[in-house]
Amino acid sequence: MPESELTSVPSGNSQLRLVFIGSHGVRAGWRLLIFTALLVAIRFALVFPLSKIIGNLGTDFSARNVIISEVAAFGIVLLATAVIGRFERRSLADYGLPFRFAFGKQFWTGALWGFVMLSVIVGMMAGSGAYSFGGLALSPANIIKYGLLWALAFLVVGFFEEFTFRGYIQYTLTTGMGFWPAAGITCVIFAGLHLGNPGENWMGAVEIVLIALFLCVALRRTGNLWFAIGWHMAFDWGESFFYSTPNSGIHATGHMLKATLMGSKWLSGGSVGPEASVFDLLVTLAGILLLAGIYPEAKYPAFSAAADTNPQPATEPFTPASSSTLIP
Repeated sequence: MPESELTSVPSGNSQLRLVFIGSHGVRAGWRLLIFTALLVAIRFALVFPLSKIIGNLGTDFSARNVIISEVAAFGIVLLATAVIGRFERRSLADYGLPFRFAFGKQFWTGALWGFVMLSVIVGMMAGSGAYSFGGLALSPANIIKYGLLWALAFLVVGFFEEFTFRGYIQYTLTTGMGFWPAAGITCVIFAGLHLGNPGENWMGAVEIVLIALFLCVALRRTGNLWFAIGWHMAFDWGESFFYSTPNSGIHATGHMLKATLMGSKWLSGGSVGPEASVFDLLVTLAGILLLAGIYPEAKYPAFSAAADTNPQPATEPFTPASSSTLIP
């Protein structure tokens, strides 16, 4: 065999390196595996001290329980992301959470969208006889009290759920397979975990996939998670507190109205609430189209569908870190 052919044969070490290293450094799958292991390790390390501080929260879907549990969960995800970001030489902004935009225009625009979309859904339910507002379930003082508590609770829920599913995971999968295949995976996982909620069913889970897709469109077109966090907070707040319906099959403690759902489950959503109503399906589809029309430019980094090869810049250029800046 000629010498030139001998020298072109890849060594065993080179072949092994290709399994772990791509054009963006450590391949997306391995980085996600490391991230998952880090999450588990941090959670395991904090379980005992947190249980001593927090105590037994019980099973009530109360603002207090939601705030405490979601702050702890978000803190774990935030810490794991910050640690892995240190190795990758990226900031939280790279993973969709730029603090310079905190509670700015995008957040409040998202909150407005969330409450308006839910109001349209509930209005259609009421018009079809599937929802009744009833009377007030709280005194004026308690309306203010619980309204503020639930707003804070669902703000934390928005941070936790959006950053968990559309933060580091979405970003890293995007580097390996492109934005939309990555979004498909995160949407299905997001909806699948909701099936563990009491009263949730397959119809609700399907519509949660669609809601997650709407939030992925928001991420893609706005470039970060602030719109999605605001939307998530307002939609859940309106559902659980203001309109007092089940939220993914769970009734909140301290809701404003004595509301009732009735008639066909296709219209009312049954035990799941508005998220399983056909009206939610229609409004979310319309929301996706409207959002894409209002925000026509993609601002979130995009990559080629070829795993870890030939990155393609989005409308705003994105330069991935070299392999030396990723986890060794």
